Amino acid sequence: MTLPRDLAVTHAWRGAFVSAALTTVGMPCDFLLAHELPDMPWYPSALSVLVGVGLMVLLLKRRQRATVRFSSNVFLINTVATLVALWITSGYWAVADEWTPFQANKLGALAVAALAPDLVVGLAAIAGFAATAIGKFYVLDPGIRLGFPVGEPWVILFYALFGAVLLAYRLRGVTLERETLRLQAEAAAAEQTARTFLLLRDYANTPVQAIIFAVEMLGRQHPELKPELAHIERALDRLKELSSALTRYESAHRWIPGDESPDVATLAKRLPGSEFRI
Repeated sequence: MTLPRDLAVTHAWRGAFVSAALTTVGMPCDFLLAHELPDMPWYPSALSVLVGVGLMVLLLKRRQRATVRFSSNVFLINTVATLVALWITSGYWAVADEWTPFQANKLGALAVAALAPDLVVGLAAIAGFAATAIGKFYVLDPGIRLGFPVGEPWVILFYALFGAVLLAYRLRGVTLERETLRLQAEAAAAEQTARTFLLLRDYANTPVQAIIFAVEMLGRQHPELKPELAHIERALDRLKELSSALTRYESAHRWIPGDESPDVATLAKRLPGSEFRI
């Protein structure tokens, strides 16, 4: 059974890896689409690809030892590299005759909602995509700004808002899934422990019955031993009380094949603190 912590680490690692992969693929596509633009530099895309590939390799090497914090840091580094590249290339895109302003930033804000490992990093990344678009608008030539569609660049704030809501909603779903797995793991462990104790009770019933029979026989054959046998009878009464107390839980548990004839070694492995794992 997947443990809640494992699920969180898996989600974080996968989000960071897909983010780096999208940067590695997306930035070269952005450069190819802009090949007709005058003086479009190649180095922003190249640096983004190098960062993306490097982070993917790092994630693969650390996959077995990854943590949510590690994946979040990788995601943040990849986001910063992407924002730097978009800051540079958007200035060249702005001089194109037909350009929808800051489409990559808008898409990035929504992609963060689907991939961010945690809420703080996700909100920071979404804010970064929105802030760089608005900041870039105000450093462009006034003549270029006049050609922007009505509402730009503030439209990206709506994308940022939707991205933040989607991010919170997705992470809430992940939290609920982790809580469900935790409860399932605890229930499975409790059921396994209870079943083990019931099996131990059944395993001990035969020797207890033999002791009861022997005590009765000794009491009849050697009345002078009754004071000593009384101690054994009191101990047997306590064992019978324990057996009766465990019986009330028997109907609440499902029995599985192999429980009919357990051995002590098998039962011992199922007890808390043993090698039992879920």
